[in-house]
Amino acid sequence: MKYLVALSLFCVVGLSAQTPSASEIINRARATIADESVLDGLVTLQMTGGIVPAEPKMPDATLLIIARKPGSQRLEVRVDDLVETTILSGEDACIIRSNLNAKASQMRTLTGKEMDQVQYSTRQYFSYFRPDFKNGERVSYEGIEQRRGIRCHKLVYSYPEEGPVTVRYFAVNDDSLVSTVSDAMVESVESGTQLIGGIKFPERVEYYQDGKKLHTVVLTNIFVNKPLPDGIFTIPQGQKQKPETTVF
Repeated sequence: MKYLVALSLFCVVGLSAQTPSASEIINRARATIADESVLDGLVTLQMTGGIVPAEPKMPDATLLIIARKPGSQRLEVRVDDLVETTILSGEDACIIRSNLNAKASQMRTLTGKEMDQVQYSTRQYFSYFRPDFKNGERVSYEGIEQRRGIRCHKLVYSYPEEGPVTVRYFAVNDDSLVSTVSDAMVESVESGTQLIGGIKFPERVEYYQDGKKLHTVVLTNIFVNKPLPDGIFTIPQGQKQKPETTVF
């Protein structure tokens, strides 16, 4: 009887030791990116690069991302003479579509889910796997699964009231991020490494949906904690008062 009790206790302790908590997995994954002090000290981020579609007939695009903690971002995507600029400044955001050849632009306010998506993407540049507790996001450990041929810990991040759900897979063997699946069921997979300011950034991020490759983002230049141009996150005059499309 004593042997059976001891064996039962051993099994319980053994299983408990082999099942890490979500916070343990997150902390180990963050450690693969940079020291905690470096990640917490990241305040501004500037990235340039390109978007290469998987479909050869689609044109390439250039990409500019500028972000500042906690809630400012400027995203510019350019294809030939067409530029789409998204600006987030705290609780205000807009999108501007410009035709450089025609010297014409259209601008409108972002609200609802569009606003939520821009705010969410901005937080991701600085959170490095930590859930957004302030806005109600929680994370749960869903066990071990195979992902892209790698045994992974599966973490599910979710917001209340039908908010976005994000799934991240971290390799069991080395704690690195294997892939991220967004609320829209788009999977992103990072590859390559470039060390900037003590932080490991990917060289490329591939995007897939339903198993089909959509495009690849190639990051060519990255700057951390560098001064930003004045007014880079300024919402153009009149945008807050005029949510409808404005032509100028």
